[in-house]
Formats: sequence, C-alpha cells, structure tokens
Amino acid sequence: MKYCFLIVAILLTGSSINPLLAQHKNTIQAKVILESNQIHIQQQLTFQNNSSISLNEIYLNDWISSFSSPNSPLTKKLLNEFQTQLYIAKPKHRGYTTINSITIHNSKDELQFDREDDAIDILRIQLNSPLRPHDSVTIEMDYVLNIQSDRFTGYGVTKHGEYLLNSWYFTPCVLEDDQWLKYSNYSFDDLWSGVSEVSLSLNIPKSLFPHTALITKNTKEQNDRVIYNFEGQNVISHKLFLTPNRFKSFKVDDIELQTDIAHKKIDTAQEQKYFEKVFQFLKDNLGVEPHKKIILSNTELKKNSLYGLALLPDIISPFEKEFEYELVIAKNIIKQYLDQQLNIDPRQDYWLKNGFQMLLFMHYIDTCYPEQRLMGKLSKIWGLRHFNFSKLNYNAQYKLTYQQMMRRGRDQALKLPREKLLNFNERFTSYYKSAISLTYLNDYVEMGKPITWIREFLNQQQRSYSTTTDFRQFVERKTTKNLDWFFDDFLTQYYSADYKISAIEKKEDSIEISIKNLRQGAYPFTLTSQTNDLEISSQWIEGFKDEMTISIPNSNARLFVLNKDNKTPEFNLKNNTKVSDKRFSLNKPLQFRLFRDVENPKFNQLYLIPIAEFQNVYDGVKIGMNFNNQGILAKPIVYAIAPTYGTLSKTLTGYAKFVYDKYHESGPLYQSKYGLTLDRSSFNYGDFITKFQPFAQFTFLDANNLRSNSLQQFTLRYINIKKDNSKSILDSNEIPPYDVFNVRYLSLKNDIEDYKRWHLDLQLSKQFGKFNMSYEIRKRTPKDRHYNLRLFGGLFLYNSLPNSETNFSYALDRPTDYLFDYNYLGQSESTGFLSQQLIVADGGFKSRLEPAFANRWMTTINASASIWRYVQAYGDIGLIKNNGKNIFFGYDSGIRVDLVTDYFELYFPVYSNLGWEISQPSYADKIRFVITTDLTRLGSLLTRRWF
Repeated sequence: MKYCFLIVAILLTGSSINPLLAQHKNTIQAKVILESNQIHIQQQLTFQNNSSISLNEIYLNDWISSFSSPNSPLTKKLLNEFQTQLYIAKPKHRGYTTINSITIHNSKDELQFDREDDAIDILRIQLNSPLRPHDSVTIEMDYVLNIQSDRFTGYGVTKHGEYLLNSWYFTPCVLEDDQWLKYSNYSFDDLWSGVSEVSLSLNIPKSLFPHTALITKNTKEQNDRVIYNFEGQNVISHKLFLTPNRFKSFKVDDIELQTDIAHKKIDTAQEQKYFEKVFQFLKDNLGVEPHKKIILSNTELKKNSLYGLALLPDIISPFEKEFEYELVIAKNIIKQYLDQQLNIDPRQDYWLKNGFQMLLFMHYIDTCYPEQRLMGKLSKIWGLRHFNFSKLNYNAQYKLTYQQMMRRGRDQALKLPREKLLNFNERFTSYYKSAISLTYLNDYVEMGKPITWIREFLNQQQRSYSTTTDFRQFVERKTTKNLDWFFDDFLTQYYSADYKISAIEKKEDSIEISIKNLRQGAYPFTLTSQTNDLEISSQWIEGFKDEMTISIPNSNARLFVLNKDNKTPEFNLKNNTKVSDKRFSLNKPLQFRLFRDVENPKFNQLYLIPIAEFQNVYDGVKIGMNFNNQGILAKPIVYAIAPTYGTLSKTLTGYAKFVYDKYHESGPLYQSKYGLTLDRSSFNYGDFITKFQPFAQFTFLDANNLRSNSLQQFTLRYINIKKDNSKSILDSNEIPPYDVFNVRYLSLKNDIEDYKRWHLDLQLSKQFGKFNMSYEIRKRTPKDRHYNLRLFGGLFLYNSLPNSETNFSYALDRPTDYLFDYNYLGQSESTGFLSQQLIVADGGFKSRLEPAFANRWMTTINASASIWRYVQAYGDIGLIKNNGKNIFFGYDSGIRVDLVTDYFELYFPVYSNLGWEISQPSYADKIRFVITTDLTRLGSLLTRRWF
C-alpha cells in the first residue's frame, strides 16, 4: 500500500515530474442518431503544449475516417492479409467524418484543416498564431461521425444495432521529444493519445444503454431519449459500447467491473469468484490499484484471446471450459491493468508491455494451476501420456510457438515497428518472444523474480511516459554486466543463435572447449560441466560469432552442455552436448513415436504418421505409413519414407525424400532448399511412373519486410521419369524412360488487389529443348470488379521427336504433364468428367480445339473481366505452329465462375473456332473445372492472412 500512498501524494502536491498533470481537456456533447448510424458531436478541446517548441499546427486522431477509403492505411493493411471487405465496401457500410466547423473558443475565427497525404485518419489543424511551450489553446469542433459496420475490425455498428466504439471522437496525437507521433488505425486496438480530462454528455435513445470506463455523474430523460453525463481523469481509453442490454456489473472491493461476457455453463457467483481471484493476484503481485471502473467487452476478448489448444471446439478441447474462461478473463484484466499503469509507445516500444503482460499471465497460471499440462486431460490418456508434449506444462506452448516461427524463418525483431509485424506475430508471437526475452535477460542479470522488478518498474514510472531507454536504465542500475548485446542487438535484430561444441581437448590443469556459432545471433549462453547427472559447474559465456575456444579448469567432468536449461532462445538444442571421455557413451537411443511429438534432446526420434489420402482415381484411397524425422517443430534436415497401398490399383506406391532447408539471416537470399525425392504413383489404370528428382531452390525476398507478398524464386532440378509397361489396353503410350534438366525463374507479387506473376522455364532433354515464359496480372477494383490477363509464349529450341508424339508438346487446353508436376485427378483421361479438369498452363484455353498441341511454338493470350460478383466473361486467342503445317489461329470465349481463384473455378464455353458451343450436343462435356485437393495448398489458402 505504501506505493499507492506515494502516487497519491505526488498527485496532490502537484509535482512537476509527473506529466499527467499537464493534461488536455475534452468536453464533448454527442447525440446518436440510430436511423442514419450517425453521431453528431460538438467538442471543446483544450490542448496543452507540453513540448519545448512553439506549435503552428495540431494533429488529431480521426480513426473513424480510416474506414472511409479503399486507399486508407487500414484498408491496405487488411488487403495485405487477403481481407477485402473494407476495400470493396459499399458507402453505407463505411465510416467517415463530416466536419462542419473548427474554430477558436470565444472567437469566430475559422481554422484551416486538412489530412495527411498517406494517412486519411490523421487530421491536421492549422493554428492562426503559434502556440508557445506550456501554453494552451481551446478549439471548438462541430462534426458528424458516420459509424462503420463492425464487419471489418469488430468495432462499429453491429447487425443487432449495437455501437461498439474504440476510438470515435477526436483526440490529440502524442507530442514527444518535440515530435508528433501520428499513428494511423491498423486495427491493433492501440489508440495512443495525450492523457486527458474528459467530460462527456451522451444523448442516446432509451433503447440503448451506454458502457464506458468514465464515471457516471447523472442522467436525464427527454421523451424517448436519455442524456448521460460522464467524467474521467487521466483518461487513456476512449471505448464506448451502446447495447440494447445492460452489461453485467460486478464489485470487487471498490472496483466496479462491467462486462457482456457470458458462458452458459458458468453462473454469476462463479464469475464473481474469478474476478476476485484475478484482482487479488494483481494486488499481490503489482501492488497498484486500477481505475475504479473497468469495462470488459466480448469484442476485446476476441482480440486478446487465448492461443493453441484452447481454441479447439468444446467437444474436443482438452481443457475444462471453466478453466479457459478464467484464463481469458485473467489475460484481459491483466492487459487493462497494464494499459492503465504503463504509458508506452504502442508502435515502437510495444514489446515491453507485451512482455510484462505475458509474464504476468504465465505467472498467474504457474501460481493458480502449477500442475496444468499442455495437453490438459489428454495428458492422462493411455497412448498419449508417454509423449513428450504430454509432459510439458501449460506455459511451454509459448516457447514452442516462438521456436517454430524462428525455425520457419518468420521471426521478427522485437523493436520492429508494430505495423511491419506479420499478423500472427503481432497477435501472438511478439507477446511470447517478449516474455521469453525478459526472462532471458533476468536470468543473465540475476535480478531475482521477473514479477518483482515488473512491480518495481511500474511503481518507479508512476504512469509517466516510459520507453525502452527507461527500462534499460532501470536494469543497468541492478548489474555491472554490459547489456549492449540485449538492447542494441537482441531487440533490434531477428538473428538467432545456435551454439555447438566442435571439439574438446583435455590438458593437465585445464580443458579447452571449442564452440562454434552456426548462426548470426551473438548472445550469451551457459556452459555446464557435469559427470553423469551431477552438475559440477556452470557459467555464463558472452556471445560471439563464428568460433571461439574457451579454457576452464580441469574438474574431471565428462559431459559438457551448452544452454542446459534453455535460457538462451536458441535455434537448435540437439547439438548442445558433447562428451570428453570416449568411455562415456552419449549414443542417443532411437525413440519411436506414433504421430508427431516435441523433440527430446536425449533421443533420436522417428515418427510414424498414418496416411489415408486421395490423389487420383487410379490409385483410389492410398493407405500407408510415413516414417520421418519431422517432429512438431520444423528442422533444417528432413527425411521421410512413405510407402502406401492403393485400394484401387492394388499396388505399393509412395514416396521418399531427403531435404535440407535453410533460412538465411542476411542478404537478399531468404531461403535455400536442396533435396532428393523419389515418387511412385499411378498415371493410368495399371500404369505407374517412378520419378526421381534432385533439386535446388533459392527464394529471394526482403527479410526486413516479411509482410510483403512479393518474392523471386530460382529452381534447378533434374527429373528422371520411368514408366512401367502398360497392362491396360487403353494405354498406347510407349515412351521410354526420359530425363529432363529444368531451370525455372519465378517473380511473384501475390497481392489480392494487384497480382503480378511472370516466369521463365527452360527444359533440356536428349530429344528436345524448350523455352517458355508467361506473364499474368490480376486487378481487383474497389467496386469488386476483377480483370485478369495472361500472356504465354513457348518455343522448341530443338525437337527430334516424331510428329505423332504429343506427350512433350505445348498443349492448347490440357497439358500432358510429362513432368508430373500437376495435381490431375485423372492424368490420362481423354473423355468423361475427369478429362474436363482444367489446369491453366501452356495455352490456357478452355475449349478443345484442333490442333490441340504444338511441336514448334505457341503463343496465347487469356483474359477475363467481371460481369457480376463471381461471374466473369473470358476470352482466349492464340497462334500454334506445328512442323510441316501452317500457323493455326485459335480463339474461344465463355463464362467463368470464379469461386476461389486458382482453387475452385468453373468455365462454360460459349463461342470458339467450333462455333456456338453452347448450342452444340453434349454441352455438359465441354464445361471445364478447376479444383484443388492438395491439402498443403488448401492449408496455405487458409493461413495466408496470418503468415
């Protein structure tokens, strides 16, 4: 309690060290008009110049306007995540602000205003005279808010007539170090405004009830409307919820909590116990009091939800619903506590608040549920309880998630501006990495329990503006160790460390240990020496790049372990152990696991994954077993052998692969992949191919901008295809085994509103050489109109194949897939439903014209344009040249139903060289379809907005 009294004393004495005393003042009169989804506002803003310079202009947040345009920063951010709703929204669903006037108080002088060129939701007001330091100016504003639909970000007007508002009226941008910090709305729920005193008069219909963290002063009824008057000091939250039903109200000591969260299995009395439990935890661990009123909405819970197995549907979730409910309550109350106590830049120094929040949440779980396992009740089931992941505690999932993002090359620096984070990192991993990093720093500095210094830091800052520099100074006062590696490197880089003992040499009185860092992160780690399980000594070693030899006293230790307790966030833990005595065995036994598991550094694991899949009609359902070394976490070297049995082909098929996959941490080369694959599968009834393929693939993209959907890719591969002798009288193909050397270059900009793709492909074989290229663009307009254009050109460099052989020719409408790269359901079908499957490659035509192949050259243009919603008109034209024949000019046209581009499409031919196809017999046989059954591709479609 002494900390609380100290804060109160400082506030009452008017100490100049607390910038909260220099508050802005907002007086707002707001009237809600249900019929038009508008809020009419008259606002009086007293702006206090807390800087050391005179101001000629003031910047205000107008985040409602972030929904007004298809070119706003918010729209562009959502488009980057393949969300188009705001981009193509109708005017009635958009949010925007209509400004009637802006004047100086007690004056008729109009103030000029405009908006930032690249930030439509930032309002700039030009002052008539400079505002000197420590002076204030009062501005009166009259404007109308047109509230957006909630379908875009969860805030706005719902279909039930609720108003869920997070940042509605004008608020001043933050002015720090004489610089304006102007942050557009990116749906992070992180409006940062100068702390203010607020007086709000809210005029709403009787059918709605208001919920806000402001304190209710009085109410007044006027016919069918009610005027509510609210007040608040040190206001940082501008949320307002207008709903037809009142929020439930709970009282914990003198704190009022209002919420619309409900769970059908949890009664009010149990909810009260959860709230009391969480508040008591925060009181015990932080020792500071929150504001007297807290609003906890279901909208906020969705944005700050749990992760992992807790997201599973109730019927298969391994946790009790009461446990999950309590945790989501705890997580959100902790967040609100920190929002009130830690005034920090939410776009630059967010990592610190994220780390504090996650550490407190993890401590809550450790305190209240120390025995809770990651797998919940599943960890006690026979067959699962022996898995490594069943033995992990609940909090282990956060380190695993961060480790997976690191190994997948999706890790990002903690000090990266928040808007540059991947969606998944912004929502989840940045919290986990921040907490892990703070724990790492705490272990290195040996500061005691992290919760203790979180409490100490919060009390030291006393809600004043805090930065990473403030935290650095706070930590440096507690140690004599140099912390440059953490604050200058670890926070600002995405590099990881991977230390490995390369050699051990014993001398009479010392042991020399050569340690190599396989990656670029030069961060401290521990070196532990032991005999059997008995630890002899442990010490911190300063981080380094490349290789270093360390000399330690000869203590007769036989086993040396780097990063023994996994304190250092390291890329790989399986190469951290080495023995100095050959008699001391470190051979890791082989451990078999059915399904995937978490790695155990003491074992070499082999995973057995049952297979049941459908790839083509010739094999039918393929049943088998995948033997591989790929656990839950990704790893650089992966091997697998997967024999399968086709239920229709009655034959053993399957594949084997060995792949080395490396993510680079510097330079334009992002990923390099090398491997060998061997596949055996059916391509016709009773006919099989065996495909052997060594390859190398190099992917280039900007590792500092992982949000970019652009990349370049260069692939080298050698393909050997062997076809078994046909046993089917339907197959007349007698092509012998063939080899093809293939070089491909791909440039891709995979933006949903502005797609561009072009590729070059060179194929060299004994009997032919081919070079082809394609260029494709797709445009999507704010009116949801789609325009596609694809250009293709292919040329045989040489061709000694007979003219009757079409297997390697360019195809006008149905590529023969002689390299077996495409996912045909019926590779060899020439009639029937499966022959109508379309893969847009080579010519890209939809109608079946003759000649259907070209053994000299081919060039085509494919185009389509919207008619209505998913329905488009398409047209193709092309030139085909075969040996000894004249150039053929082909064309077709029709209707395209584009349900999901590249995944599910239908094509209905109308007119072509064949005439009016729509009126010809057996028209149903002419309809073409695009369908994707590849689970990997479907998975990427579902997860692309996150990664």
